[in-house]
Amino acid sequence: MSPLAIEIERKFRLRAAPAPTMLAASHAVARRIEQVYLDGGRDAERIRRIETADGVVTFRLTRKRRIGAYSFEELEEVIDEAAWLAGLERADPDRRPIRKVRHVVPHGDQQLEIDVFDEPAGLVVVEVELRHEDEPVELPAWLGEWDEVTGDERYFNAVIARLDAEVPAWGTEGSGALVEPC
Repeated sequence: MSPLAIEIERKFRLRAAPAPTMLAASHAVARRIEQVYLDGGRDAERIRRIETADGVVTFRLTRKRRIGAYSFEELEEVIDEAAWLAGLERADPDRRPIRKVRHVVPHGDQQLEIDVFDEPAGLVVVEVELRHEDEPVELPAWLGEWDEVTGDERYFNAVIARLDAEVPAWGTEGSGALVEPC
């Protein structure tokens, strides 16, 4: 199992997915992700199936707990396909699998993770991992219109996966006001 890590990130919702030509010109690397939340437990626990463009498949188990406005403790380990299949047996019945394509784009000293969701269709979220909470983020113009949704729990994957989740219509996000840390 990998050591406990602190993940610091900001999130932005895009009006639309970037054009494939822009992703290619920006050296994006695409990965198809299926993410399933597991039933029970205090912290968010999920399994992922990740497939690269060349067909290589890997599996991961992650436990995540919020510790600040932008920060999470994260414990992640590589698992095998048998553990993935066993995890599917423990899937949370109140959540659907998250299916998305993640485009990873180098951006200066940072990296953009552009998630284009299959469900809810049309949802596009960019995550930028930071070294510290005060690190500035400047998104490239080619991403188009965006709104910051950092801290807005409606954009947490664990919430999006809920069967009763509703993603707000574009333009109703507000300023991405932070919610109180857990």
